[in-house]
Amino acid sequence: MWFLQVIALLIVVGAVFYLGMLQGEAQYKESIRRHRDFHRMGGMSNKNKYWR
Repeated sequence: MWFLQVIALLIVVGAVFYLGMLQGEAQYKESIRRHRDFHRMGGMSNKNKYWR
C-alpha cells in the first residue's frame, strides 16, 4: 500500500508546484504591466499631462 501513498504524494506535490507556477506567472505579468504603465505616464517626471 505504500506505493499508493507515494503516488498520492507525487500528485499533491505536482499540483502545488503547478499552481505556484501559475501564481508566479500572474505576478510577473502584473509587475510588467505596472512598470509599463508607470513609464507611459512619464515615470517621476513632472513634464506629464497626468501630473498637472
